[in-house]
Amino acid sequence: MQKILIALAMVLFLSFSAEVVEAQSAAGKKLEVVVIDPGHGGKDPGAIGKTAKEKDIVLAVALKLGSLIKKNYPNVKVIYTRDKDVFVELNERASIANRNNADLFISVHVNSVDGSTSTHGTETFVMGLHKNDANLAVAKRENSVILQEDNYSSKYDGFDPNDPESNIIFSLFQNAYSDQSLLLAASIEEEFKTLKRYDRGVKQAGFLVLWKTAMPSILTELGFISNPEEEQYLKSDAGQTELAVSIYNAFAKYKSQYDKSSVYLEKIPARPQQTQQPKEQTAADPDNAGKANETAEANKPQENGNAVVVADKPKEPVQKTEDNSGIQFKVQVRMSPKELEINEKNFAKYTDKVSYYVHDGSYKYTVGSETDYNAILKFFHEVKSSYPGCFIIALKDGKRIDLNEAIKATKK
Repeated sequence: MQKILIALAMVLFLSFSAEVVEAQSAAGKKLEVVVIDPGHGGKDPGAIGKTAKEKDIVLAVALKLGSLIKKNYPNVKVIYTRDKDVFVELNERASIANRNNADLFISVHVNSVDGSTSTHGTETFVMGLHKNDANLAVAKRENSVILQEDNYSSKYDGFDPNDPESNIIFSLFQNAYSDQSLLLAASIEEEFKTLKRYDRGVKQAGFLVLWKTAMPSILTELGFISNPEEEQYLKSDAGQTELAVSIYNAFAKYKSQYDKSSVYLEKIPARPQQTQQPKEQTAADPDNAGKANETAEANKPQENGNAVVVADKPKEPVQKTEDNSGIQFKVQVRMSPKELEINEKNFAKYTDKVSYYVHDGSYKYTVGSETDYNAILKFFHEVKSSYPGCFIIALKDGKRIDLNEAIKATKK
């Protein structure tokens, strides 16, 4: 009972902290430091497949991710919790982020499930309540790393990953940065869908590595190493590159929203032959019973997102807007290698507000149009409930321009 009261007190404290975060964001804080955390390492291999280990896969993806951020955002400091095959304790990973006053923490992992070779797909977690036993199982597996640490009980305030009560109490802790963390997590899963990966969704669970991070933080599971087909994809250089680009594009969109900066997206490198994705799940899989139809839909080619492979660049069409003159602010919601039909299936309730422009050989769809940035910002908050990965862009005479320059120009 005493433990539960302490946990509830912490929840109230973190709720207050969330208000502080909003105040910092309103004050114009920039995203200047990102910590990338490749899970496991050294004596801790993480999940093990038939021919690969989690620690090797996530390190490769993390290094590729960091390189993309450095290339496109030279003013952003990238810090790795490990950049080679070494063991780093969970509390030290959070401490690295806190000591460096990081603005974002991205932990990269690979999933596994005992007794199933068919379970597959990506999922991204934020700190929070265990919604079901499956989420709890993932957290327990990742948290069990502390059993390899000396004096782990005292380091983690008596937390025992094998104690059901500890896991229940720990799940009460809510991250003070949950809104920002959820925004990034949703964007990552949207980007993964452009790879035709099965989207298992954004979830909450009690991860020790996220517990003490004093900034927005997520833990993403790239796929299931226990699935032979997915293991081949995860350990391939092409697969690792695609996953890194997807996380990077989500980071780029998040940063553009966080500090109102320009967004620099990367394309998924084309390759001669697309890696075959796992066959659809069946109800026989205990982890995905009743999801056969959902999986079949998820495995259809995806056209939304911002990192689509474009085989043939479309011709530059006439910009579909009512007025191409001057500076206009819009909310970008989708991207496609081909022109999409303007209907409710593709654009929900915004069909009368849709326009598109062509950039880097792809059709990029927007909703809304305002000459005042504050007006489009208000509209953006309405749209993001339907399109979590959307972001604001600026066009001048129908062509994309730097968002910051557009804001300054309209204020003048």
